[in-house]
Amino acid sequence: MNPRIPLHALIIAVACALSGCKTQSAMTAKSTDCRTISVDIVKSRYSREGSTTVWCAKCKNKLYLCVSNPDHSRVECKESALEMCE
Repeated sequence: MNPRIPLHALIIAVACALSGCKTQSAMTAKSTDCRTISVDIVKSRYSREGSTTVWCAKCKNKLYLCVSNPDHSRVECKESALEMCE
């Protein structure tokens, strides 16, 4: 096994984090009063269907339904009922 592969993956992950890659957790945090580290993406019907523009997230004991446009330049998260994210 080549030990450089994990190092490359780490470098890419750090570069992504520093450059502001748009993860669902980061987009949720930006749209709510949560910190990225406090956001948990919830397995929902949207994630099971493979959607990257609709997802559910939990933070501070609140459930959010989040929606973005395809290039993730706009995101809106609203508190949601549990049945919307099952």
